[in-house]
Amino acid sequence: MSKKKLHQLHGWLGFICLIPFVLISFTGSILVFKKELDMLLMPTHTQVITSDTRLSVNSLIKSINKQLPDYELGSWEILGQPDSKFTEADRIYLLLKGTDNWYKAHLNPFTGEVLSQPVELNHYLTDWLLELHYTLLLNDIEGLDKDLGTAFTSIFALILIFLGVSGLIIYRKFWRRVFTLRWNSRLLVVFSDVHKMAGTLASPILLILGITGGYYNIAIYLHEWQEHHDGHEHHQITERLYNNHLDFDRLFSQASNHIPGFQTTYVLMPSEPKQPITLYGKTPTGNPLISDYASTVSFNAQSGGFVFAYDIRDQAFLAVLIDTFRKLHFGNFAGYTSKVIWAFFGFTPVLLGFTGGYIWLKRRKKRRR
Repeated sequence: MSKKKLHQLHGWLGFICLIPFVLISFTGSILVFKKELDMLLMPTHTQVITSDTRLSVNSLIKSINKQLPDYELGSWEILGQPDSKFTEADRIYLLLKGTDNWYKAHLNPFTGEVLSQPVELNHYLTDWLLELHYTLLLNDIEGLDKDLGTAFTSIFALILIFLGVSGLIIYRKFWRRVFTLRWNSRLLVVFSDVHKMAGTLASPILLILGITGGYYNIAIYLHEWQEHHDGHEHHQITERLYNNHLDFDRLFSQASNHIPGFQTTYVLMPSEPKQPITLYGKTPTGNPLISDYASTVSFNAQSGGFVFAYDIRDQAFLAVLIDTFRKLHFGNFAGYTSKVIWAFFGFTPVLLGFTGGYIWLKRRKKRRR
C-alpha cells in the first residue's frame, strides 16, 4: 500500500471511529483510578477498619450465606489485609437463586458483615463506566446479540493498533520534528503539529492498550461463543454446587503445598455442575508485571480433593506474556507513577480525535474546492 493510500485509510478510520475512541479512552483514563474513586465515593461500602487478623474463610462463607440466603456465592475477591488502619473491603459476586444473574456486594473480612446489598454489576458509577469502556453498553440493548458490544470494542481495539502502526509509518521520520510546535502558524498547521507529537509520544502506550484490551475482549467473546453458540444457556442456580461441609481453610492452606509461596487473592466457586473450586493467587516471581491472579489451584467441589495446579513460574514465555496484559492494560504495575502516565497518555485519543478530525475535514474541504 502506498503512503498516500495508507494516509487516507488512517484518516478515514480515525474519523469513523472518533466517538467510540473518545468514549473508550476517556473512560479508560478514569478507570485507571477505579479503586481510589470507589473508596472516595463509597467509603461505607469499600473502606473498613482493620483488626489484627481476618476471620477464617469458613466463618466468612457461613456469614455470607446466613446474611444473603437468596443468593449463592459465585466468586470472591480477597482484598482487605491487616497492614494499615484502613483497608479495602473484599468484593463478593453472587448468583440470585433460580437465575443466572450475577450481583455484587462488599464484605468486611474482619467482622464478616456484608456492607452493601447485592446490586447489578453495573450499578455503581465506576462499574457503569467499566461496562461503557468494554462494551459501549451495547450488550444491554434488548433485541440485539448480548455480546455485540464486546465484539465491537474488539474491532475498535484492532483499529487502534492499526492507527498506531500506520501513524508511525506515515511519520516514520518523526524524531526530526516530534517536539516542533509552530504556534504562530495557521490553526491547521498547529493542529497538525499537535497531532503528530501527541500520536508519536503516546503510540507505545496506545499500542499496549490496544493489544491488551483487544486480547481480553476477543478472548471473552470467543469464550461466550464457544459455550453458547449451540443455544446452550447459562446454568440457572437452584442449589449450592459445592459441599456445604468443606473445610475452606484447609483448601487455602493446602494450596501452598501444591504451589510454593502461593497466596490466594480470588476464589471462583462452581456456577455450573461439575465445575471445581478454583483459587487464584500470586506467587513470588520478581517480575513486577505478573498479575496477582497468575497461578491457580483447583479442588473438587464435593470432596475437596486436589484437581489441578497451574504455576505461572513453570509456564512458557507466551503464557507469562499474556498474564502481564492485565497489569499492562490497567497501568498498575508501578504504583501511582505508572497510573498517572497511563491515564495521561490513555486520554490522548481524545486529543488525536479532535485534531485529526479537524485536519481531515479541512483537507477534504480543500480537495473539493
